Order: sequence, then C-alpha cells, then structure tokens
Amino acid sequence: MVGVDELLLATLVVASGGLIQGISGVGSGFIMVPLLAIIDFRFLPGALIFGSLSISGLMAWLDRSHIQFKDTPIVLIAIVPGALVGSWLLSIVATDQLGLFFGAMILLAVVITAFGVRLLPNLLNSSVAGFVAGTMGASSGIGAPIIALLYQHQAGPALRSTLAYLYTIASTLIVFALAVFGQFSLEQVALGCMLFPGFLLGFFLSRNFVLRVDQGLTRVIVLVVASISALSLIVSSLWLI
Repeated sequence: MVGVDELLLATLVVASGGLIQGISGVGSGFIMVPLLAIIDFRFLPGALIFGSLSISGLMAWLDRSHIQFKDTPIVLIAIVPGALVGSWLLSIVATDQLGLFFGAMILLAVVITAFGVRLLPNLLNSSVAGFVAGTMGASSGIGAPIIALLYQHQAGPALRSTLAYLYTIASTLIVFALAVFGQFSLEQVALGCMLFPGFLLGFFLSRNFVLRVDQGLTRVIVLVVASISALSLIVSSLWLI
C-alpha cells in the first residue's frame, strides 16, 4: 500500500482535478494523470478511474435534468471494444516504460483538445469518439477529451451533466475491461476509495466557482500544466533508462 505522504499528495492532486471537473466538466485527467504517475504508478489507471466515479456519479445525479441522452448509447457501445484494446495495450507495456507511455498518451490528448476539432454527435463521430475514448481511458486514464469534443457547444449545465453521465458509465465499463486483462484488483479498489475524499472536496469547492471562473482561461491553464507534467514524466523516464 502507498505511504501516508504519497496518499496526502494524491488527495491534493485529485482535489485539484475535482475542482477543475466541477467547473468545466472536463480536463481533470490532464492534471491528475501525470502528477499521480510521478507520485506512484499504482494509482493509474484503475484506482484513478474507480475513484473518479465518486464525482462523475454525483455530478450526473445532481444535474440529471440537464442530461442530453441523444447519441450517448452509440458512444457507450463503442467504448466497450476501445476499453478492451486499451486494457490489452496497458497489459503489454513494461513497468519501466509506463512513464513514457503515459507521457505520450497525455500529449496526444492535449493535441486533440488544443486543436478543438468541431465534431457533431452523429453515428460515425460518436462511434469513433467512443472507441478512442475507451482505448485512451483504459490505457492512460484520459479518455474524456475526445468525448468532450462531441458536446463542447452545449450550454454549461448540459455539457457538465451529459459528460458526467457518460464518464460514469464509461468508467464502469473501463474498470471491467481492465479487470479482464488483470489490470484492476482489490488494491486498485482500496486506492480508489482512498481518493474519494479528494474528489468530493474538489467538487464541493467547485460549486462556489462554477459561475465565476473564465472556463477559457481554465482550459488553457490545464493544457499548459498537462504538457509540462507530461514532458517532465517523459524526461524522467528516459533518464532512468
């Protein structure tokens, strides 16, 4: 099990992620994944994904009246094969290569988000987005950006609630896929439960800021921090090789 210092740092990280997710509905993984990878790889991706159910489930329930269900079944169905592929990829990556793997996946997600491609939630786009989200979510813990692109033009409450609903179901599917490939065990359940307080703290703090914060600025800050963290993770991994 991780030490007290590592757990406190991880709690601070997920509280920051919960704050960001509560405000914008997306972006928390960019902050959490590279920083948790630096703290302890055992938090990734299973424990983080399991822990995130506490905030995504709560957000979906509280704002359930704003959820836009159209096209979400297509996304969720496509997530299943993607999650299996991502879990398989994670199972074949050597432990000493995880830093490079996570760093590369984070930078890929940053590029996808930074370009802000306009996608309409139709059959093709929803299927592709679901598959990619499943693959990246299971392999690195960051599957949200591609889904967020489908709903980026929704009004704030609809965006946050619909994404929270999708994240909740998707995270559950990904956890099962990870278990199939031996990448999710009781240790990840325990670690995920330990992250619950941090997620919930960040979420409740976000309720005071959600209408005041410039979400465009938040997006830029998140992407910059994610890029720096991912590059640091890659450099430190190369240094150890």
